[in-house]
Amino acid sequence: MRSVLTTILAGLALIAAQAQKPASTYDEGKPVGWATVGGNITGGEGGEEVTVTNFTEFDNAMLRVNGKKNLTVKRIIYVKGTITFSQQASYNGVENKTIIGLPGSVLTNMNQDKKNGGILKLTGNVEDTPCRNIILRNLTFKGPGAYDVDGNDNLLIQSGQRIWVDHCDFQDAMDGNFDINNGADNISVTWCRFRYILPPKAGGSGGSDAHCYSNLIGSSDGTVSDRGHLNVTFANCWWDTGVIERCPRVRYGKVHLVNCLFTNDNYNYLFGTGYESNIYAEKCAFVATGKSGSQIYKNPGKNKTAPWNLIISDCIGTDDVQERMGSLDYFTPADYYQYDAMDKTLVQEVVGNEKTGAGATLTFDDDEAPSAIKTQSAAPVVRTLYYNMGGVRQSEARRGLTIVSQLLADGTTTTKKIIR
Repeated sequence: MRSVLTTILAGLALIAAQAQKPASTYDEGKPVGWATVGGNITGGEGGEEVTVTNFTEFDNAMLRVNGKKNLTVKRIIYVKGTITFSQQASYNGVENKTIIGLPGSVLTNMNQDKKNGGILKLTGNVEDTPCRNIILRNLTFKGPGAYDVDGNDNLLIQSGQRIWVDHCDFQDAMDGNFDINNGADNISVTWCRFRYILPPKAGGSGGSDAHCYSNLIGSSDGTVSDRGHLNVTFANCWWDTGVIERCPRVRYGKVHLVNCLFTNDNYNYLFGTGYESNIYAEKCAFVATGKSGSQIYKNPGKNKTAPWNLIISDCIGTDDVQERMGSLDYFTPADYYQYDAMDKTLVQEVVGNEKTGAGATLTFDDDEAPSAIKTQSAAPVVRTLYYNMGGVRQSEARRGLTIVSQLLADGTTTTKKIIR
């Protein structure tokens, strides 16, 4: 006899197959990879839940309790509607926060100048007061379009530790869509989408007329303090329209890409193998077409003898690669954490699904928190059962991930996952 969990998961697969949306069955609703190494990431679990609709409310929720500064209080922050930033908001040493975007929510800043651009920065002192134990989910970041003036990013993590970014949509940053530097570590990025929709602005002081460079990990060859840090996992992520470089570009870090999708036509390069970078990409789908002379990987820096390692394994659209400059040990993700991967032939269909794939695609069931799977039926519900991910029956939906199975009056059964 199959276990309850096996039956539930089979139901999930059947629902997905009937709806032709298989992505939902592959979304585990939890961090994968580096953020799980050396400890748990819980965000604001168990803390106060607040809903914010403007920047003042957002800022207070991040920094204060009853008007007094408190950086470490547990809090779950729901973003509703569009919140406009007048400049990049920097949060130094904030801990224990979960920030969840309700469907249709947006964090935006349309200022396109060096001083006032950018949206969100999580920063701190890497040794003493880093931002840590932060979860960002289902958020759309919208910038003004690329403009090369060494400006600010849509999202920047500096010196942050144990941060999970899930189901976010990063669009049209003036500088980077989402950059990570200054000793940040144990970062997991899952089911996120990166793109540039607005036309880039030419004539910036940086020299590029199309600075559609999405993800920079490590800001300088000379920042030797990054050695041993900048460890990042990208799982089920999608580099889409308009991205021409940095998918990602890496210095120092051990960076794992699994089941990622690349449809960004007209690119210059995808992986930037920078100083002491160690990149491992597996079961990805490269279906984009680059410019003439483009490369899936290259060292874009001035130091062409800088050490780096790259492994590309079992991907669509490119041969396997194991290449290096120098004598760094190769990085193998399975030596550090456990993970599952779907077959490479499913990546384009699953990750690239506009409704259930990468991006801000989580939904809500009425008063429930974001759900990775949502099904509806006209028949009334006869019975509702709740299970945890271990298949153990519960009396009700609890905090974390719950599987809900409902028997309907027409004899059918619906199954969904909800996250509280």
